[in-house]
Amino acid sequence: MVRMCLPVVVVALAAVTTATAHAAAATVTVDFGTVVRAVPADTFSAAITGYGYGSYLTNDPQHQAMLTGRYGSMRMHLTYARPGDPTSAIVAGGAGADTTVSGDAWVTSIKKAGAQPVLIVPEDPVDAANLVRHFNQGGNPVGRWIVGNEPDTKGDKLASSYAARFNATYDAMKAVDPAISVGGPAVSHPRMDYLAEFLSLSGSRTDFVDFHKYGAGEHAVCDVKLLADTAQWTSDVSAVRALIAETVPARADRIGIQIGETNSDWGIHPDPPGCDNIGTEPVQYRNAAIWWGASVFGRLAEAGARGYVYGDKNGALGLLYDRPHENGAGVNERMPVYQGVGFFTGQQGTGLAHFGTSLVKSATTLPDVEVYASDNPKVVVLVNKGMSARNAVISVGPGVSRGAVYQKDGNTVSYAKPADLGTVTVSGGQVTVSLPGPSVTQLVLT
Repeated sequence: MVRMCLPVVVVALAAVTTATAHAAAATVTVDFGTVVRAVPADTFSAAITGYGYGSYLTNDPQHQAMLTGRYGSMRMHLTYARPGDPTSAIVAGGAGADTTVSGDAWVTSIKKAGAQPVLIVPEDPVDAANLVRHFNQGGNPVGRWIVGNEPDTKGDKLASSYAARFNATYDAMKAVDPAISVGGPAVSHPRMDYLAEFLSLSGSRTDFVDFHKYGAGEHAVCDVKLLADTAQWTSDVSAVRALIAETVPARADRIGIQIGETNSDWGIHPDPPGCDNIGTEPVQYRNAAIWWGASVFGRLAEAGARGYVYGDKNGALGLLYDRPHENGAGVNERMPVYQGVGFFTGQQGTGLAHFGTSLVKSATTLPDVEVYASDNPKVVVLVNKGMSARNAVISVGPGVSRGAVYQKDGNTVSYAKPADLGTVTVSGGQVTVSLPGPSVTQLVLT
């Protein structure tokens, strides 16, 4: 069970207040008139795994309802059942994935969920080109492709070897359809040495750079460190962008960046000793992963990179529970990472809005608090990663009169829906919201 031992800082009715005539100094400022960058829908994306014990995006109405309309793109690994034989079935490529579902069914279900399909293909020019031919000349087109998956963990593990295979595969795929986007190397973690060599050998070709990044690795870490380390998503994207600019400056503005897999931990680790973590389960099942997910995806929106949650279902690494869990959650219940990114994508069965198409300027003086704001629609997301409650006096400027407030704090089980705290009136361009510690809050302004 999730141990719910945080004190209740404020009662729900006190969580939202209207600014008084004597407005307090703002602790959060949002400038809807200053656009920082565009936020494409596929900033918030997900991986489809082919795992789920028979309950998939292809056949489960509840699974479909939980994901539809929320993620801009969905990544899927597909391969021929018999490599080298294009007459064989196209199936899920993950080890142990369900191979009874056809590749076309996976791609079609992704499109029906309102997302763009992104396919991982083998590092083989013939098979990869045949897969492009199958989909793009067969009436079920796919626009974005990744060559291979975590090549730094396979074979000779050399970037030079992968780059040679990438170049040959890229050329073969583009010969079939020059309009597609093809990228790599999808390394297992942000290995800057590997990425630099890849760019030196393949930067004239690649349309985007892909790397994976998880919150914890060989061992679990304390929640305090896990949450502090979300700043690495910002710095890693900046470092890759600098590598691109240095290595292939003529193409730098045409090479995108994506984190092709991300989650709070890539394994299942017990709660480490010596931490003040709330709960003892692996982090993916606990509320801490909610604050982690909201912080990471807010940072990716700021950094101008795509992020893919791994994955829709895969035990602890799912957006959704794939089997009943001892904490009381049922199949298709929301996992914490679904909740965290859900403050940007919306969540099934809630009034949470999807983050807008433009990131706008925002700032806060509150310790442990992060703020992300958008226009079209006007959405403010506040992540309190600390244990102390904060009083957010939010300056939102003119042009808005009211806001709907939704919040998830640590006083309910991780799979419980965020609370609807009602509507607040904006007075004098300000609104005040209490932020329990820790918590995630969304304010939708109209």
